Amino acid sequence: MNVKNPPSTHKIQDLETLRVLSDPLRAQIIELCAARPHTAREMAGRLGLAPTRLYYHINLLEKHGLLVVDETRTVGNLIEKTYRAVAVNLDVDSSLFNFETAQGKESLYGLVTSALDSTRDDLLRSLQARSLALEQGAAPTPRPVVLKRVTARLSDARTAEMLARLEALLAEFDENDAADDQTYNLTLAYYPVFYYPEDATEPPAAG
Repeated sequence: MNVKNPPSTHKIQDLETLRVLSDPLRAQIIELCAARPHTAREMAGRLGLAPTRLYYHINLLEKHGLLVVDETRTVGNLIEKTYRAVAVNLDVDSSLFNFETAQGKESLYGLVTSALDSTRDDLLRSLQARSLALEQGAAPTPRPVVLKRVTARLSDARTAEMLARLEALLAEFDENDAADDQTYNLTLAYYPVFYYPEDATEPPAAG
């Protein structure tokens, strides 16, 4: 693989790698390194953490092929590595999700939990980091934050129409502009809602 020109998509095909990615901190590390290469020190600075908090997670991501070394250089008496995500986007093999098996349930639970936990941690860190920047004299430029949960009843035809419009909007959102533009994250969960029958026995545990 040419590290300088990584593929646009990398498919996760085993449960162990999916478990590694299911940690919200590791998911944020991958997001940072998908945007541009980072050293461990740079990642720690961006996330507001000590570098020692990241070494274990970085090594685990590298071991499972989710992070790759983009550059190695000597800084003083130390070897410093710059890491890049293996691909811009990560996809998960659908065969890993199967409610008929304990592993399939674990895979789905881990993926959903990681996405929601990463969103929570990322949003809270962003609000805190922006507040600190304003306290230190950054320009008070208002920017939107939207956090909303909506429930609607839709026909199958309307659902297909909504999905088509969402996919078009996501494709437009994914078109990166100038590097100095403000970065925005978008988490989308669009799914049919089902409930257990009123006379059902206790439902199985989620994870």
